[in-house]
Parts: sequence; C-alpha cells; structure tokens
Amino acid sequence: MGKNKNYNKNQFKKSKTNNETSIQQQEQQIEEKPDFKIDGSILEGGGQILRNSVALASLFNKAILIEKIRYNRDQPGLKNQHKAGIDLMSRLFKAHLIGCSVGSTKLYYQPTQKNIQDEGVIEADTKTAGSICLLIQVSLPCLIFAPHSTKMVLGGGTNCDFAPAADYLQNIFLPIATTMGFQCEMKIDKRGFFPKGGGAVTLTTQPLKQPLSPITIVNKGEVTRIVIKSYFTSPRISPLVAERMNNTAKKLIKRDFKKVEIETELIDVSKFSFGDGTFIEIRAYTDQGCIFGATGNGSIGVPAEKVAEDAANSLLKDLQDGGCMDEYLQDQLIIFMALAKGKSQIKTGPVSLHTQTSIHITSLMTGATFSITPLTNNTQSGEETNLITCDGIGYFPSNDCDIKNDNIKNDNNNNNNNNNNNNNNNNNNNNNNNNTNPDLNNLTTTTTTTTTN
Repeated sequence: MGKNKNYNKNQFKKSKTNNETSIQQQEQQIEEKPDFKIDGSILEGGGQILRNSVALASLFNKAILIEKIRYNRDQPGLKNQHKAGIDLMSRLFKAHLIGCSVGSTKLYYQPTQKNIQDEGVIEADTKTAGSICLLIQVSLPCLIFAPHSTKMVLGGGTNCDFAPAADYLQNIFLPIATTMGFQCEMKIDKRGFFPKGGGAVTLTTQPLKQPLSPITIVNKGEVTRIVIKSYFTSPRISPLVAERMNNTAKKLIKRDFKKVEIETELIDVSKFSFGDGTFIEIRAYTDQGCIFGATGNGSIGVPAEKVAEDAANSLLKDLQDGGCMDEYLQDQLIIFMALAKGKSQIKTGPVSLHTQTSIHITSLMTGATFSITPLTNNTQSGEETNLITCDGIGYFPSNDCDIKNDNIKNDNNNNNNNNNNNNNNNNNNNNNNNNTNPDLNNLTTTTTTTTTN
C-alpha cells in the first residue's frame, strides 16, 4: 500500500508539472498585440479596473494588456476572486491569457470569439470566501448580450468585506439596473461567510432584443419606508446578536426619520449557510422609486452595535448627501450607461473614486462621453450632489457596433504624468471624491455648475 501511495503521489506531481509546463508553453506562443494598454494602478487602482476592462474587451473582441494590477495594495496583484473572474470570462470568450495567476501584476487578455456559446450551465467558484458578487460584476454586462438565455451557478462568499453583499445586488442593484431593459434573476442558494466561503448563487438572464435603454434617476423624492434585516446562524450565533443590531440601527435611523415606517426582521439562515456568520442589511425606499442600501458583516471581537452603527451611518450619510442613490450603486451603473442607446442621467452624492475609475475605463474603451456637473443651491444644508450624464453608444451585437480606431488609446501614455497624484489618491481612497483629481478632469467632457430648485 505504501508503494502505491508514493506512486500515485508522484504521478500527481508529474501531471501537475506537465500541466504547468503546457500553460507556460501556450503563453510563450501567444504574441501580445493589445488594442488597449491599461495602467492598473490609476485612481481607485483595484479590481474594478480588471472587471470593467475585461468585460468590455470581451464585448468588443479587443485584446488588452493591464499592468501594475492592484499595485498600491498591501498585497499587490491578482487574488483568488480576481483570477476566478478572469478564468470565467476566458472560458466564455475562449480568450488567450498570459499572467492569470494569483499575485500577478500583469495580465494579457485576448478574446477569440464575440458571443457566448450556449453550452449549458456556466459554473465558477472562487474556492475561498472571495466575493461571488465580483464574479457577477465582470460577467453580467456580457451575459445580457448573449444571443440566448444563460444560467450561471457561482460559488464563494456571499457576504464579504470590501465587496457588495449578494443581498445588495439582489435587492438594490438589480431592481434599478433592470429598468434599462434587461432581464436577470438572482437567487441566493446558500450563504458563504469569511473565512470558509462555500456560498452559492444562481443567476439567470434572458437575451436582449434591442440595445439597453438609457436610465434617468434625478428625482430623489421623500423616504417612505425603511427595512432593517439582521441575519444569523444558530446555534453558534445567538438571535440576541441580530436583535441588538436591529435595535441599534433602528434607534439611529429613527432620529432622522421619525415619521417613516421602519420594518425590522430577524432571520436564521443556519439551514442555508456554509459555516457561521451574521450580518445586517438596511434599505430605504422613496416615493420616486429610489432605493438606498447599506450592509455590515459581523466579525469576531466587534460588538454587534458597532456593526449596526456603521451600516446605519452609511445609509444616513447617503440620504443626507442629496443624491438619488447610495455611493455603491453609482459606479455599478456606469458601464451600463455607456452601453445604452441615448442619454442617461443620474443624480448622485459625492462622486466616489470607484465611480471616477469606472468612468475613466469605460469611456476609454467604448468612446462613450461622460460629464459630471456639480449642482448648487441644494434644498437642504449638507447636501453635495452631482449630475452624471452619459451619451451611450447603443451597443448591440447585431449592429456590429465597434470601437472606432481613434478611440483606441494607450492608457499608460495618458496617465504617466498623473501616477504620483493617483498613488496618493489610492492611499486616501474615498476621501478624495472631488473634481480636483487630475484624472477626473480628463474623464469628463464638460464640468459645469448648475443651479437647481
């Protein structure tokens, strides 16, 4: 038996070595001819640059070279969830890849087919607590343009720090984004928490028959309903923990919205979870159809009250800023606005660094034009609002819509002079959401000040 075990182990090692050698040989045979060279360290300098650029490269069948990936992070380069997203897109578009490994700071991605083939259920897994939602963000802009319905089953983390919660995509993003004309259903089959992951989400889409419609969200209206839900896994986590989160959040929000109905609910998800965890989800609805959201994840050593306070204060800040959406929704709409046919407008609070980054990459790769207009004379003190306008390109596969040659740019050449400023912005993250950022001024076609009632 001992000899058989050693033999199998050696065979496995040999097979693994042969596979790695095969991948290296394939990479050596690929000639890099990128249509776009992108600096992965600019502005937000994180995974969003990867997701936006890979999604658009796939739609337009363009080769891209991304350098300095997550260059200013504590752990630069690709992480498991980034690699899983790129591998997923590579399979969907039969792409040539160079540098798709954990820790790599350089990636070459060249799709070889324009449309996603109907090959049954699409599966992908971060194999860690890495966010499932990040896999959805990179693939959804392409899935909705597939010439057939799609079904995707994803594994990983559903409620993770530094990424949108699955509940946020399901209850905030999709209800707003699908008003642009695409159909998408999302089901959370199993919860996956840090550090084990193991969650599961099913996403289904239906084929579009025409380009996306533009979106207009400029009237916030009045908050009419607020929902607070706290989730827990018994018996490891007591329902009292979730109750403390609910009570804390409700008390904070009630100070500013005394006359608004606030619904609370405690939900035991132990039967539908892999591992244990707790989190809070808060939603605010207005009479004009706007939805604001905030979430928070429980963590060992962090009081339940602190988790609830952070989530409640995040929601209250977004509502106070005067925009029609929270800061997390604004950047997620940008790529869809660029692809839509016609003029889109959204009224936001302070323009986040993620939004600036999304505008930069999206306008570079699609040719869509964006403008950010600061609005003055807001109705309430403390409001800081902006109007983001986009003239979309009306992308649709049957239109053979393509990127014009004069829009093909070397992002490195455009941004070398700004790298020092951008490195400082990355360290400060969202503290620099203003129009003094040199790259933001380059992104916008026009930046004007408008007086509104």
